[in-house]
Amino acid sequence: MAFSSVRDMVELCKETGQPLYEVILESDLTESGLTRAESEAEMHRLWSVMCATSAGYCSTDRSMSGFAGGDAAKVSEAAARGILYADGYFADVMAEALKTAECNACMKRIVAAPTAGSCGVLPAVLLPLWRRGLADETAIHRALYIAAGFGQVVAARATLAAQRQQIADETFAKAKAQLADFAASDKYAAWLQTEAAALAEASVFVNEHLPKTVVSAYCHR
Repeated sequence: MAFSSVRDMVELCKETGQPLYEVILESDLTESGLTRAESEAEMHRLWSVMCATSAGYCSTDRSMSGFAGGDAAKVSEAAARGILYADGYFADVMAEALKTAECNACMKRIVAAPTAGSCGVLPAVLLPLWRRGLADETAIHRALYIAAGFGQVVAARATLAAQRQQIADETFAKAKAQLADFAASDKYAAWLQTEAAALAEASVFVNEHLPKTVVSAYCHR
């Protein structure tokens, strides 16, 4: 998808008279080279993974550290007892978000959308709607395309974790190359001599003055 702003997507909808999901889908087909059937099949697969992750949730699973796991079940239990500030759909949203995040933390299925911290957002919003019969799979797939379009805009305008790591790697590589060039130059040898002389001078000063200074300070306490 080649959209860099939400305005671009909305303006194209107005120009073509197409719904938002269709505009995003056609843009993706142009960029990816996939057929409509192939793209829709992949979106169906992604939705199936979300459903399977939720269905396979186990409240006794724990991450390697032991810190993650079981919280989704606690939220569901609290909702059933009526002690949450939110109930109904919103309670289900919280529980579903935690299910995906815990599955991620327990190494059952690693999800990034675009980062692990946001992995449960789409399942959390869409699964409760689907289970309540408020959205069928066709509507869900369209919602996923729209989410993908907005995700593309975010990726185009923000720095994601992977991009930050790439920038850090590139910066480190440049610094390493500059250090290697400096070490191979005459300036490095001159710098070493200067530092060695300064260190020797400091050592002489410490040996001559520090013991007397310490003893004098101690005696005058």
